[in-house]
Amino acid sequence: MNLKFYCETIPLHSTASNATFEIDVWRYFHPDATQTVYLQAGIHGIELTGIPVVHEFMKEIEANQLAYNFICVPLSNPMGLDSQIMGIQTGYNNLHTNQQNCWNWNRIGNLKDEPSQEGNWIKTLLDLSAPVDIVLDLHTAGIETTPHIYFHETELAHVTGLGIPHLLSWKVPSASFSDTNFQRGKVALTFELSSSRSVHGEWVKESLIYLRRFFGLLPKVEGSKIWQTETQLKKWYSPAGGILCWHKDAGDAVTKGDVIATLYTRKGSLELESPFTGVLLLKNPIHAPHERQDLAKFLVE
Repeated sequence: MNLKFYCETIPLHSTASNATFEIDVWRYFHPDATQTVYLQAGIHGIELTGIPVVHEFMKEIEANQLAYNFICVPLSNPMGLDSQIMGIQTGYNNLHTNQQNCWNWNRIGNLKDEPSQEGNWIKTLLDLSAPVDIVLDLHTAGIETTPHIYFHETELAHVTGLGIPHLLSWKVPSASFSDTNFQRGKVALTFELSSSRSVHGEWVKESLIYLRRFFGLLPKVEGSKIWQTETQLKKWYSPAGGILCWHKDAGDAVTKGDVIATLYTRKGSLELESPFTGVLLLKNPIHAPHERQDLAKFLVE
């Protein structure tokens, strides 16, 4: 056999100048497959690493003739990718419309029955993933992050052994794409692969290793730590406005009371101490925060 992907292009909507936004859907069918996988990236336009990861893994699917059926959407949100201000990507939504004040397009499953641009887009993706058994949604997070996966507590066997540093188990679903698919009876995982708004070859290589382990192309490994999302994932907010200078990297262990950043305000500087003992999971892309702006997420011991 020499099975190959074939591509279907689905139009989404046209702009005022009649340019058309489209998504490419790549399909691969294996005669011995017993499961179908939906592999998606770029649901947030600023989250870039997953897009080349999907393209590169499609090559590996063909090279290894993996005995699954695949539906792959490497760039699921072209509107978000194109939403930029002076070259800086803002694409958590679509700046052209932002209907329903839906700033986060990974939380709009409730719009699937509306005739809006957002409604048609999310309905298209949910229809594509409807017939599958496994949904892998590739994301990135923050200006700096350590890789992690969100999974329902019943899916532990599917994420064990991938070598990703942190596994975040949840009990209560959000309105995310993966959680929506989990509630439809699928194995549905959200991978947070790297930092957002940029992409590096090493991030792509590392992310491909996680997928190879998931599909049995590499042996499983130990080393991931499991956390409970509802009780151990905590946000941290700026105590004042100013310029933020970090002294810790994402993935670093921290102890409550450690000085982890300096905030330079109009009146001088503040040494900011870690409010938690645990791991600095990610830093948000905020260099000049306002008071009470969300700075980071921690995994708390």
